[in-house]
Amino acid sequence: MSFNKILIFIVCISVAFTSEAAEENALPERGSFGLGWLDQSQAAASNYVNSFAKTVDRFFGEPRSDLEAAYSTLRISTEFFWHQTNHSDNKLRIRGKIHLPLANERISLLFTEDEGEGKDFFDQTNVENLSQESTNANLQFNLFDSLKNRLDIRFGLRSSLQGKASIRYRHELPSGETVQHRFIKTFYFADGDGFGSLSRYELDKALTSTSLLRWSNDFRMEENFSGAQWASRISYSRQVSDQTALSYYFNLNGLTVPKYINAYGVGFRIRKNIGRPWLFAEIEPGHAWSKLSVHAKRQTDFYIFLRLEAAIGRI
Repeated sequence: MSFNKILIFIVCISVAFTSEAAEENALPERGSFGLGWLDQSQAAASNYVNSFAKTVDRFFGEPRSDLEAAYSTLRISTEFFWHQTNHSDNKLRIRGKIHLPLANERISLLFTEDEGEGKDFFDQTNVENLSQESTNANLQFNLFDSLKNRLDIRFGLRSSLQGKASIRYRHELPSGETVQHRFIKTFYFADGDGFGSLSRYELDKALTSTSLLRWSNDFRMEENFSGAQWASRISYSRQVSDQTALSYYFNLNGLTVPKYINAYGVGFRIRKNIGRPWLFAEIEPGHAWSKLSVHAKRQTDFYIFLRLEAAIGRI
């Protein structure tokens, strides 16, 4: 583990214990990670599908569940990645958000991956990009947060000690009790890379009380990249028990210049709470059909992710 990761871990743990100790008398005991993933901690959500979608995201550790968490959270995970054609890789990840004491939950210390929203579908099976990811330490200011709208600005450093600033807007629009539309727009500037933007649209449909269908779309533009990167995914998530959930997905991603689909694939994730309410094990096998350039021959490859994650805090 590098010195930067060790330093981030020590700071994060120290602030987390300080913050949680100050809030202990005010917070309910319910709502911790793990056991009872359909508990009452999401009861204040605007409608049924909003509540269920956030609970699914929390259980699977999706990046947005950390970015918008109401209380301090911390995820420490070890991930192993194997690809049939490319080399394998393993990585230690630290993600989460620590609300600063006496800041009325408006200012927080945020640990994210490079782009703030986590991995794009575009990078799902790209081992080179996974190896180059770094952890950002950010100071996040929540300007406003309502049932439908949220606006945050962030200033921070990547592990390469290069600066980064971003502004993120999220809008949610329910359509009845079982359908939810969500739009997220992030503008960012990274020292050495220039300006960029990420647009994301998601449509959630609660099929039953234990299953969720989601259609997700990404569109990314960057100053040093011709055209744009885009990605689309359909996923089906299902609660098996309080400790186990499954998610199946199909995704496409491509470029606008040159215009072609560079990869599409299928896969599934099974995630289980093991031993303790805060400890999770996950396996994600998949199959991808990809090509490196518009004229290259498409190749077919299997891949697999193995993850062990400790999730500390409340949402």
